[in-house]
Amino acid sequence: MSPEFLRRYYVMRIITNPKGYGFPGSYVLLEQLQTTLNAIRLKNRDDILYEKLELHSRKTINRDLKKIESYYNIAIKHKRGYGFYVEDDAYKDENKLKAVYEKTELYLLNHHAHAWKEFVTSARTSLSAYVDIVALINAIEQQFLVELEYKGWYDDNTFQTFKGKVQPLHIKEVNNAWYLMAYNKDIGVYAFCLDKRISAFKVTDFKPKKPKHFSDKQYFKHSVGILKTDIKPVWVHLKVANHHLKYLQANPMHASQQIVQQPKKPETEILDYTDPDMWGDIKIFVEPNYEFLMEILKYNIWVKVVGPSQVKHYITYHLQLMLAYYE
Repeated sequence: MSPEFLRRYYVMRIITNPKGYGFPGSYVLLEQLQTTLNAIRLKNRDDILYEKLELHSRKTINRDLKKIESYYNIAIKHKRGYGFYVEDDAYKDENKLKAVYEKTELYLLNHHAHAWKEFVTSARTSLSAYVDIVALINAIEQQFLVELEYKGWYDDNTFQTFKGKVQPLHIKEVNNAWYLMAYNKDIGVYAFCLDKRISAFKVTDFKPKKPKHFSDKQYFKHSVGILKTDIKPVWVHLKVANHHLKYLQANPMHASQQIVQQPKKPETEILDYTDPDMWGDIKIFVEPNYEFLMEILKYNIWVKVVGPSQVKHYITYHLQLMLAYYE
């Protein structure tokens, strides 16, 4: 991340969310924007990442706004006497903008990890000490090959091992574990878990002759986590208890999630799970694989699969095995 990128990020963040920075209306004056950027810079005056925040002339801001519109399809206008504002229909790609916000905040959280350690507790991850995540991201961006040694566990195609060079394609975090999607002509695209299974790791200066194109959205289109199988994706219909449906609306189980029907009783003080009126209906289009099973089981009695029948039987079979442990 460059200092210029960070300045544009804060310019976009302040103008798209004025109330979050103490401005009551939907407009931000140039002077207010400059004062806020100065305040952020002052708090981080010893950090070179923030050094370009103090470069905020009207000309510089206008250049930043053009780049913001070009990169993120968000049009920020200026009204004389009122200030900068976002047009009502300016959010042409809200998901892209949300992703930029989340990834930038995660980067800043990591950047300030030591200074903020008294205020922030992050989930424990199993990242291997051999892996330099920043260097790995750079290798993906610059298309450098990575040399690694991997000693798989049972879940890795039954103790699969690998030693050699791969083209790193994408990094994904799932359930407090980091996975590297990488390509090698002998094993294809493979998900390496970056935990103790990594026994050697080095970013090289070599580049592939024919770089492998990878789209995470396409590859994980029907996955609920990291697992991609040959199972045909289907629409899985689920009933969700009213109190938990709110969580799934805020944090969908999968990108394909659709609300089919809201519960007739959206609010109930007593949780009577035998009451059909407290259940809503959703559906997701996914591969009903083992990772999907684990996702369903974590929701306890708040979510139940109602179809298709083969998926329902798959869940029932595993629940019966689990129940037998306690008989």
